[in-house]
This record gives sequence, C-alpha cells and structure tokens, in this order.
Amino acid sequence: MSDQTKIHLSKLEKELIQNTEWILAKRSVVEKVYHLFGALLEDYKKIIHDESFKGFSFLKNTNGKISRGENYLGLPHIMMDYPAVFEKGNTFAIRTFFWWGNFFSITLHVSGKYLQHKIDIGKSFSFLKEKDFYVCINNDEWNHTFSNDNFIPAAAMNETQIAAMHQRNFLKISKKAGVEKWNHVADFLQQSFLEIISFVKISSRYDTANPLPGFPTSGFDL
Repeated sequence: MSDQTKIHLSKLEKELIQNTEWILAKRSVVEKVYHLFGALLEDYKKIIHDESFKGFSFLKNTNGKISRGENYLGLPHIMMDYPAVFEKGNTFAIRTFFWWGNFFSITLHVSGKYLQHKIDIGKSFSFLKEKDFYVCINNDEWNHTFSNDNFIPAAAMNETQIAAMHQRNFLKISKKAGVEKWNHVADFLQQSFLEIISFVKISSRYDTANPLPGFPTSGFDL
C-alpha cells in the first residue's frame, strides 16, 4: 500500500463518520431554511406589488429564486434573490442569505445603470445610519462575508470611505443576524426588507417626495 492511501482521520472525523444523526439534522435544517425563505418570498412579493415605485416598475415582473450550495468558503449556504435583475454590468437585487455557522443576512445590491440613473446615495445616507445598515467598502461586489474589509456599519464610515463609496460602480447595503437568533429571524428579515424598500424610495432619483418623515431629501449627513 502506497503512502498516498494512508489517509488518517482526526478523532472528531472518526466520530462523525460513525454518527448519522448530525447529517440528518443538517438535512432537516436546510429544509427548514428553504421553507422559511419560501414563506418570506410570498411576503416580499406582496410588499413589492403593494408599493409604488417611480422608475422601478420592472421589479414587479421579476421572479424569486432560491438556491443552495455546499462550499461558500467551505460551508453550506442558501440564498434567495427577490426582486432580482442580473444583467451584464447591471444588477438590482435583494439577496436573503443563510450561511451555515455564521449568519442570516439581507442585502441590497445595485450596480451599473440601476445605480447611476436611479439611486442617489447621499440623499439617504442618514437613513442607513439610523437603521443600523452595513455598507460594502470592498471592490469585490460578490463577497458576502462581514469581514472588516468588506462590510462596516454606516455609522462608522469616515469621509474617505464615504467618498470611495460614491466612486464605485456598485452599492451594497446589508443587515445580518446570527444563526442563534433563529426564533426571531423571520421578523428581522421581513422588517429589514421593508427598510430596504424605504431606502430605495427615499433615494430614488425619480421621486423627490419624502416618504418617511424625518429623513433628508437632499444633502449628506455625516
């Protein structure tokens, strides 16, 4: 027998390959996350179809998609995109995300023409701070982690980071809840979805009205 076939397992690995309960429990958790996201999708659709978006009517024609993977940085994940438009260089999507062992998150991702012609960030930055949103400061728009070099709280951003945010061709704002918050995560995600919709309406270049009292319609509140 060659040395290459002499692969050793750790004590934990030996225990796991003899235990069927943990893999069955994982399958059950994944099914429950799918069920949760499916229920949220119906709630999200009602919100989108009940809201009036000047310049964003295309959102009502998008379909939701729930998908899963086993290896986002080595760990399973499930994500739901709704509403979502993915074109080459142009994205408008709200992504609900479950990352095993880490968190649930919900993220608005806008790029290309949907950012340049529809969203005015400075118009609504104070809203992001008040609602405890995180803002992406990375140049990789497909990084979903909450590492300090990717997402930071809007309230903690300095002038240099804010200026850089305005120069990027994409905008991502996000909120997260630890997986241990399972019992409350449905309410958290639905409320965060509503806040994202409010942000879109406030920051829309097609709507000069202020839909929520107390939020600025112009200027930049540092």
